[in-house]
This record gives sequence, C-alpha cells and structure tokens, in this order.
Amino acid sequence: MFNRRAVEEIQTWYNRITRKPLVIRGARQVGKTTAVRLAAGELAVEILEINLERHTELEPLFKSSKLEELLLTFSLISGQKINKESRVILFLDEAQATPSAYACLRYFHEEMPGLAVILTGSLLDQVLHNSAIPTPVGRVEHLFMGPLTFEEFLAATGESAALGAIEMLTRNTMHLIPGSVHEKLMAQVRRYTLCGGMPYCIQTAINTRFNHAEIAKYQIELLQSYKDDFAKYTGSQTTLQLNAFFSGIIGQIGLQFSHKQANEIALNSSGNNRQLNEALERFLEARLFYRVLHSGADTIPLGGDTKIRISKFLFIDIGLLLAAQGVPAQSIMSAPLELANRGIIAEQFVGQQLLAAKPGYINPALYYWQPPKSEGQAEIDFLYESESRIYPVEVKSGTSGTIKSLHSYVLKKQTSEAIRISSAKPSVHELVAKANKQEQAFRLINIPFYMINQIERIVNET
Repeated sequence: MFNRRAVEEIQTWYNRITRKPLVIRGARQVGKTTAVRLAAGELAVEILEINLERHTELEPLFKSSKLEELLLTFSLISGQKINKESRVILFLDEAQATPSAYACLRYFHEEMPGLAVILTGSLLDQVLHNSAIPTPVGRVEHLFMGPLTFEEFLAATGESAALGAIEMLTRNTMHLIPGSVHEKLMAQVRRYTLCGGMPYCIQTAINTRFNHAEIAKYQIELLQSYKDDFAKYTGSQTTLQLNAFFSGIIGQIGLQFSHKQANEIALNSSGNNRQLNEALERFLEARLFYRVLHSGADTIPLGGDTKIRISKFLFIDIGLLLAAQGVPAQSIMSAPLELANRGIIAEQFVGQQLLAAKPGYINPALYYWQPPKSEGQAEIDFLYESESRIYPVEVKSGTSGTIKSLHSYVLKKQTSEAIRISSAKPSVHELVAKANKQEQAFRLINIPFYMINQIERIVNET
C-alpha cells in the first residue's frame, strides 16, 4: 500500500468543518479503494465499507432516497451500527453497479451533512452516461485519481534520497547538479517508464526486484481486463469492434488525430466514424485515454479556446502503453527516452505527469498548440497554465534539439518564458526568438524528465 497525494486530499476533505459527499473518479486499478482505506487508517476513523457490486438489492432504497432505511441496512450488512451522527466514513464502493447511489448523494448532503460519505466506481462515468440519473449538482465534491506519478513511484520504491535531491533543486541552483546524480535520476525515469504507475505493477516490481518479465505479465493481464470491460458498455457496437477501435487509437498515441487517421481506424474495424467517435467517448469516460485538445493559447483558462476536431491522445499509463505497443524494454534502457519509439514514449511520460500537476479536485485536462497551416507545422507539445500565465512546453532531444516551434510560439504570443523537457541536465538560458524581422527575448527553462512533478514550483520561483 502506497501513500499518495490522494490519501492526503481525502484526509483534508474529512477534517473540514463543512464538507459534501466525495466522489472519487478514476480508471480501474489506479488505487481508489486503497486510498480511502489508507486515509481512514491515518485519520484513525472507522470505515464502513459497502461494496455495491455485491449488494445490488440496495438499488430500490437508493432510488427512493430512504436514508434511514439505508443506514439500517448498511448496519445489518456490515455488523457495524451507523447513524447520521456517526464519526465514521461511509464508503460506497463499486457504485457503477448501483447508479442511483450517485443521485442519492444529494440527500445525504441535505439531510445528513455531518456524515462523511465517499462514493467511487471504476466505470461510474460510463453508467451515468447510459442512465437517466439525476446529477447532484453542487451537492458533491470530486477527487480525480490516476496512476502513481514519478515522485510517488520514488517514494513507494524507497528512493527517498532521489526524491530529496529533486526537491532540493531550484531554478537558480539546478544547473549545479553533479553528472552522477543526474544519471542516477535518469535511471529512475527509465525504471518508472518500464514499470508505469499502476499500483499493482509497482508492487510486483518491488516484490520481484524489478523483474520486467513479471511486470509485463501483469500489464498484459490488466490490458485484457480493460478489454473485458468493453462488454459492459458496447451499446450498439460489438466487443470485437471496440477492441479494434482500442488498438487503433493505441497506435495513434502522441500523434495528431486527424480525420484521415479516424477514417483508417474505422475502416480497419469494419465500422464508421460515428461508431469510432462513440467508442472514443466511452474510452474517455472510462479514463483509459485522455484527449489533448488544441488551444489557441490566447486566454485563461485554456479550455475556453479549443478546437475539438484538432486533438491527440495519451493513454492511461506509460507502462501499459509499452505493453500495448510491444515496445521492447531494451529500447528504453539503451537510448535517451525522447528517442524511444519516435519520441512518443517521452511525450506520454510528460503528459502523464502534467495530468497530475494540479490538485486532485480539478478534472485533469491537457492542451497543445500549433500555428495555422500556412505558417508551418511547428507544434508545441503541451501548454501549461499557472496562475495568470501560459507556458509552452516542448519535449526535445537533449540541449541540441531544435526549438523552432518554441521560437514560433514566443514570437506569436509574445511570451517571456518557455519550457523544454529532455534527458539533459537542468539549466536556464536567456535567448532571443527571431523570425521575419521580429524579435522577442525569452527565458528557456530546461527541465529533465525527473523534475516534471516540480513544474509548478519551478515556474513560480523568482
């Protein structure tokens, strides 16, 4: 069991004087249930856990919102007495099996505000999409969970020295990092890349001393379990067709997802674009993929200026992506990360960490930028928003990789700082972007992969 930021956020939620029922969202096997149990343990608070997949007979009680009867039934099921004054955490797990439980949270908030209620379910978004369930708008709080971040991975695997070194690096001192320390941290990046951030994969790695064959075996099993879930939300599509769509999108990770690619995937699966779009929405709701939207990067929030037809996709986890794409471990260990598999692995790594950069109550979202076609195809891999500023983020090969796209962005947006992420040592350079008789001075912050989880701190340091 690994201590994670989500555990601290659950504790913070519980300790607030006023709180609403908490809904934890995330894909299967990212550690939602474990996080609740760990938080309860650290709070020294009793947890009354009801697995709704095993008690589907509770659906009528949730539908009728009979809270007193529900609490009595929970008491009888668990053998633990609970009422609206109880200082316990009422944990409703696997809520996708009983969707009315989600709507019923409204009444827990209004009639029993003192009772701490947590609800979670791996395919909850799928079920709510398919069910005419009233949404308890304004009566619930949300916590979004994904795989372990790189720094959570270091903590879980006992690499406290590596974690401490990263936390000591500042914008003004990071260029002084010894080459030997840099290489050790990059070795940890490669280790995380092969293992990924799924909790059981990390536990397997610890138990087997990072035996990659054992890790890969579980990764393949987990991928199959995701595919097995397709039968639960096929709708008008067959499981076979969803499998084909799934594999097609896996092959497009990190690439701009154009109408042409969509047509090819649809045709190869004996389907059409409408079916592919429907499948995509299901995969996004299951949080197996994340859509990286094109943003004009002119206003904050970035989500207010997007073009959904221009997008690319990231997978849930980098280790699972390697397994799904059949990328050999040797290609990760023998070359800089940004060169592996045409740079797609590096982009997945960066995107996966950026998804976890904001507090857990914020639904994770990513954006990128590219100029109009008439100005070329120089793409900015990601846009990072902090306070009132937008930072262009490029994933490049070392210090020698071209930053033409960053120059283009700096000139067009008149920004003063940009970020490049690579395997190179950290540094800061004062540069001048030039093109078509235009000039704009800017600061280039070079961040190695192992510092991505510190990006919020780094950009706000003076």
